[in-house]
Amino acid sequence: MNKGLDDDDDVFYGSKKKPKKESEPAPKSQSNAYRNDYREPVKESRYNETSSSSEPAQQEERDIETEITETRREKQHAAEIHDITKLRQEAAKHSADAAKFFKRYRTEEAAMVKDTENASKARRTAENYEEKSKTATAKADDKQKDLEYLQDRKLERAKIKIAKLHAKSAKMKSKASNYMAKAAKLSQKAAAKREKSKALLEKSKLHEAEAKNLNKRADRLAKA
Repeated sequence: MNKGLDDDDDVFYGSKKKPKKESEPAPKSQSNAYRNDYREPVKESRYNETSSSSEPAQQEERDIETEITETRREKQHAAEIHDITKLRQEAAKHSADAAKFFKRYRTEEAAMVKDTENASKARRTAENYEEKSKTATAKADDKQKDLEYLQDRKLERAKIKIAKLHAKSAKMKSKASNYMAKAAKLSQKAAAKREKSKALLEKSKLHEAEAKNLNKRADRLAKA
């Protein structure tokens, strides 16, 4: 009965019974295919992202290596500059020492020349006194020869005169000896100062040579 009513309804409403279709494959396989098709681009996208992200990392690594190389080069250059500066500083110190010893050499040399001149002057003075002593002795000898011709008061005065001449000769000879001793002392001082001045000059030359060698080494490093 129900079946007849259903058929009447279909006739009344103009609907027709649709024929049954063959069973279609389950959508599960379609879903899997879609998912498989979808996953492939995902994998490719991840690979692309990984590749694109690795490129800046490699670039950054290369930049760091370049900076390290540049820093090492600058460090080596700074070390070379430090060595050059140190050599020039030592050279300047040796130059200063050379100038100091040369100044002392000139001072000692001036004192040596002064003592030498004073010794020569004292020697000349001693020679003058020696001549005066000889002159007084000669006069005394002449007076002594005349004694046999003199009598009384003249003889006494002649003897006194002779004694005075001998005293004067002895005095002049004593002064001559004193000046000769002074000249010898001054000559000894001059000789000591000469020796000291030459030693100072040698030290000055050694420091000067060392300064030149250090400056040459610095120049070679600067040109390298």
